[in-house]
Amino acid sequence: MNQTALSHRRTVPIYLVASLALGLAFAQPASADQHDPNWGASLHEAECAGCHKTPHNAAFYESRRGKKLKSRASVFTMVQSCANYFNIAWFDEEVDAVTSYLNTKYYKYD
Repeated sequence: MNQTALSHRRTVPIYLVASLALGLAFAQPASADQHDPNWGASLHEAECAGCHKTPHNAAFYESRRGKKLKSRASVFTMVQSCANYFNIAWFDEEVDAVTSYLNTKYYKYD
């Protein structure tokens, strides 16, 4: 193989790496706000609603406000704890989406 062919093969991966690095540099972090607002509701329905139906209805959730759950952060911690306990492989953005759903629908923390 001649030197020109070898030189060309070495530069292709460099351009790919540079493109990937540039894309990552300008990528914004993911959060529940960037997703469909119903994402948290669908995650809750798929993973949580099986256990959190009656007696875990609206009255149940609302009864927790100001007692065990005193802030949005404590709702996040509770959702994360449940996901960990039941081996639900969620990233923080999924936990945050469910937290946002529960907070918007039931808890109403700022």
